Amino acid sequence: MNGPNSPGDLPTSHAHVQGTRAGRDTIAVQNNYGAVPARGAAQTLLTLPSVDAGFTSRSGELERVLAVLDPEAEGVPGVVVSQGMGGVGKTQLALAAGHEALRRGWFAGALFVNLHGYTTPVDGDRAVESFLRGLDVPPRRWPDDAEARRGLYRSALEERALELGGPILVVADNASEAGQVAPLVPGRTRHRLLATSRDRLTSHGWRRVPIDHLPGDRAVRVLVEALRVGDPDDDRVSETEGLARVARACAGLPLALRVCAAVLAAAPDMTADELADTLEASATRVLRLGDGSRSLHAVFEQSRARLAPDTAELLALLGLAPGPDISTAAAAVLAGVTEPEVLERLRALSVAHLVSGREGRWRMHDLTAGYAASLCGGDEAPERFVRARRRLFDHYASTADDARLNIVALSGQRTPDTFADRAAATRWMDAERAVLIDTVHVARELGETRTETDLPLYLNTYLKWRRDFGDLEDLQWIAVRASQRGGDEEREALSWDHLGAVLRATRRFEEAMDAHVCALRLYTELEDQHGEAVSRSGLGAALNGERRFEEAIDVLRGSQAMFARLGDVLREANACNHLGEALREVGRYAESVEAHQRARGFYHQLGEVHREAKVWVNLGAVLAREGRFTEAMEAYERARTMFQGLGDTLEVVRTETGTATCLRGLHRTDEALAALDAVVGFLAEERDPHHEGLARYELGLTWAARGDAVRAIPHLERAVELLAENNDPYLRDRAAEALVSARDSPDPVG
Repeated sequence: MNGPNSPGDLPTSHAHVQGTRAGRDTIAVQNNYGAVPARGAAQTLLTLPSVDAGFTSRSGELERVLAVLDPEAEGVPGVVVSQGMGGVGKTQLALAAGHEALRRGWFAGALFVNLHGYTTPVDGDRAVESFLRGLDVPPRRWPDDAEARRGLYRSALEERALELGGPILVVADNASEAGQVAPLVPGRTRHRLLATSRDRLTSHGWRRVPIDHLPGDRAVRVLVEALRVGDPDDDRVSETEGLARVARACAGLPLALRVCAAVLAAAPDMTADELADTLEASATRVLRLGDGSRSLHAVFEQSRARLAPDTAELLALLGLAPGPDISTAAAAVLAGVTEPEVLERLRALSVAHLVSGREGRWRMHDLTAGYAASLCGGDEAPERFVRARRRLFDHYASTADDARLNIVALSGQRTPDTFADRAAATRWMDAERAVLIDTVHVARELGETRTETDLPLYLNTYLKWRRDFGDLEDLQWIAVRASQRGGDEEREALSWDHLGAVLRATRRFEEAMDAHVCALRLYTELEDQHGEAVSRSGLGAALNGERRFEEAIDVLRGSQAMFARLGDVLREANACNHLGEALREVGRYAESVEAHQRARGFYHQLGEVHREAKVWVNLGAVLAREGRFTEAMEAYERARTMFQGLGDTLEVVRTETGTATCLRGLHRTDEALAALDAVVGFLAEERDPHHEGLARYELGLTWAARGDAVRAIPHLERAVELLAENNDPYLRDRAAEALVSARDSPDPVG
């Protein structure tokens, strides 16, 4: 990733940290979403959700939660679970407890994640990734191993606690199983994790605080407070018996009570008894939720009956929308109306407590979403709903394609005018990321082959830049299977190639080779020379990763020649660069330099500054292998200057490892040691384990060259660990050999 298309050009999602004590309560809010069985995606908001106006009647439960959240409490487990049925008010209680704990100064900040456990659950490790984003840990620092990412999350949480001067409260809302919560448990005992769930989550010995229906008088109080929030002079607050009947019909569920209060607020002429009569007469109240309590169906039906017809229709249409939320623009497409028209309807739904909106995005409680989905007719959906969903899917696909074209555009290349520039396209991708990923999974369930194959293609580059390899791998597998099912060999080949690139990025080179071979076979059968060249280039890169260099050279030379004939300069440059790496590893240094120089010239011609800088790094590595250390240092310095100009500090520091190798080769070991000490410290801080392993290997070798085995040994030991953890067996073995030599040193310096 390079030049104007480099990851450094993508705006990152920074979580907001307030500076004042009054506003310090939010580190970040993470709303994650994903489809089963795949792991979910993440969406970042920048404010802690507030408690609903009129929250009341939970003082006892609130004190029980606070008693176990107190960091000073003795013998309290670090995880608290607020459990109870859907709609009983667990989330509001958790938020109320969180705000109160922050007000009391118990915590210096809070993290919030919605795990969507009863719609499309978020995998716990995906939630960890979303917290890493919220803690401003760049994706480039994330290790590939899930357990290592959990450790990184705990370390980042600890660092933020030290910055803010106190422990952190983590709130994990709407979990359906312990596996969603366990990866989020903080490391320090003074931190607390507060989870909400409809289930007991008993497997980890966590403290549970059960939340039940509100008894009659407390349920009535919720109705009264909600009416007073809407109109302090509402006379119906005195209709005690009628409100009690409504409360009984709602089974004491706060969600149902709030909806009923909204129904009354929207109909000033309706008495509480009239609403109660309607609810009590509804035959649908015999429907049951999973735990046997009475259904909310009648409450929702009554609320929908008070809506204007077009607003009621929108509620049903929202039941079709994939993902955790929907933008105003997408809702307009779904409804087939203008944005001002749909905005008016969305606001009416918000007044009725059927949706909630923030910054142009709208979401529903999962029970409300389930009700809305039930209005669509399921498998027998009316044709208008089928058309609406198709409009929405096509909107997401076409807009994602326009965003992709803006993101991958070379300097001076024309792009769709849907977005002003690459930054705007990336912001849209960031906002819709979870929705787009879930759209692919929903399309798979519905057999919408076009969306299954198109959207993964359009998301490929963006998700690679965001290092979201788990979701990207899931999507590419879906695309492969969908194209096979649809008999689209061209899309199947493209999907195999994209899958191979993801597998290479996660250092699973053997699997990557298999994927590229599948693509190559299909392209050959299709007589698609450009696709064949692309597959050969990917296969050659995977062969390099497996250290099968002679095979890689043959494959990459063929790929380069094909791109040259086809006039694809960018991909010819990529093939040349991979070829230069393979030639270097087999000692054909002059040919390696020639290949890299050819790639560098192409990148310079295209304005691909980042990739050109990468080639200078590769040239430095070749020259260093030849013992031409002074020339190699000049190449590394060129790369360093270019990376500095791009603001890519991480690549600047990585380049210093090569420079230090040259200094060691020139017997300037003191300078090499100083440089490597700084590099190792920075990479450890940045949590870049593979490159830290390489730097520690060089540092160990440099201390050994000084005759100081005692100082060499710990660095080589750590290098062996890091290189093993990051699937680099060759350099792991080299570091292990150096470690044995250091330990066998006859006269180590102490």
